[in-house]
Amino acid sequence: MSYKDVQVLWDVSFEVHPGELVVLLGANGAGKTTTLNAISGLLPLGKGTVEFDGKDISKLPGYKIAELGIVHVPEGRRLFPEMSVRENLEMGSLLGEAKTKRKETMKKVFEQFPILEERQNQEAGTLSGGQQQMLALGRGLMALPKLLIMDEPSLGLSPVLVKQIFEIVKDINNQGVTVLLVEQNVNQTLNLCHRAYVLENGRIILQGSGKELLSNAHIKEAYLGI
Repeated sequence: MSYKDVQVLWDVSFEVHPGELVVLLGANGAGKTTTLNAISGLLPLGKGTVEFDGKDISKLPGYKIAELGIVHVPEGRRLFPEMSVRENLEMGSLLGEAKTKRKETMKKVFEQFPILEERQNQEAGTLSGGQQQMLALGRGLMALPKLLIMDEPSLGLSPVLVKQIFEIVKDINNQGVTVLLVEQNVNQTLNLCHRAYVLENGRIILQGSGKELLSNAHIKEAYLGI
C-alpha cells in the first residue's frame, strides 16, 4: 500500500479464521487503519491480494465487499450526526438479507444496547461519546456481518466505558461473529483475543496468541512499559 509515492505497508500478510477474535496491534502511524481500509476496498492495493471465503476480493468496490459480509466500523465512528439513532441503524441494513431482516436485527441491537432504543429518535450527534460508539457498533451489526472490522472502538472513552466496549466486543464474538479489531489498548485486547499480530512501520513483526504476546519481552517493553 502506498499514498502517492510513499509506501506505508510492506508484505503484510495475516489471516482471520471463522469465529475468531483477532487483534492488529501497533503504534500510531504503523499502518493499521490503512490495512483495514485495504481489506474493505476503501483504498486500492499496490500489490498482493485480499481473500475472503476463498475468493479474491482485491478488485471489488467497497459496496460489493460489504455485500459479501465484511462490515467496517471505522475510527471516529463516522455517524450521520443530524440523523436519528434509528435512521443511523437503518443505514446499516440497506443491502440484501440485512434489509429483509431489518426489524428482527433492530430488536436484537436494542436488546444489546438499551440506551439506543431509549434514544432512538434523538439526533446521533447529540449522544455522548460512549453512546455514539455503541451506535456505530449497532449500525455495523445491522448489516449482519460475517466479519466485523473495528478500528479503535475505545478511542477517547473513559476507562469505565472502555471496559464496557470491550465486554460488548467479546459478546459479539461469542455470538458467532468473526472480529478483526485494531486497538492501542494492548493489555486489555491481548487478554480478550484469540490471536494477535503486531504491526510496526508497515510490517508484521510478531504474531501469536494473546497470552504468548503478553509474555513477549518486546511487547512488555514497547507497549506495556515494563
